[in-house]
Amino acid sequence: MNVTSRGNIVELRFPALRAAGSSLMLALFGVACCVIGGATTVALLHSEQAGAASLLAFAFAGVFAIPLISLGLWFVVVALWTASNSLTVEVGTAGLRTERRCLGYPLVRSQLQCTDIGALDVRLEAKYVGIFDSVRYYRLYARGKDRTLLIADHLKGEDTADSTRKMIADKLGRAHLGTDGTDHGTSERRSETR
Repeated sequence: MNVTSRGNIVELRFPALRAAGSSLMLALFGVACCVIGGATTVALLHSEQAGAASLLAFAFAGVFAIPLISLGLWFVVVALWTASNSLTVEVGTAGLRTERRCLGYPLVRSQLQCTDIGALDVRLEAKYVGIFDSVRYYRLYARGKDRTLLIADHLKGEDTADSTRKMIADKLGRAHLGTDGTDHGTSERRSETR
């Protein structure tokens, strides 16, 4: 996360490749699925068995190999999206403005007025949880009256997520804005749920 201050406005930038490790793992798994499914399909198409065995082979390809190739392609697409998208958030006393880009091209722009923000929610993101890694990554959402807006992504650790939430609440001019309109962070919420 890159933070830039311009007068009363703070700009948070979450660049592309911020989750390069996750993207690489998704892509490798997707390629492996495609290779296994493709090799199985090619082997079944070139088998020289007659009649019933050939039909059984095509049924197997339709049930196993083709869906495996489709799943692999889906994982590759998700990996490309994860690696190539970026998020820019402007925080000021007027509210929040976000811009999502893919390969530098703007895709989605959203804004939420300060008076419409009901809470700032910190959530653990399962897609960044590693089996062997004890570090947890969080996302920060602004909850409005009729929608929820992602305003921070890939925040490393609970302390970073909580300090980012407090900084955004301060820049909005609502320092006491928490998850339910009060000033309490992720540590206090976790102790309440235990």
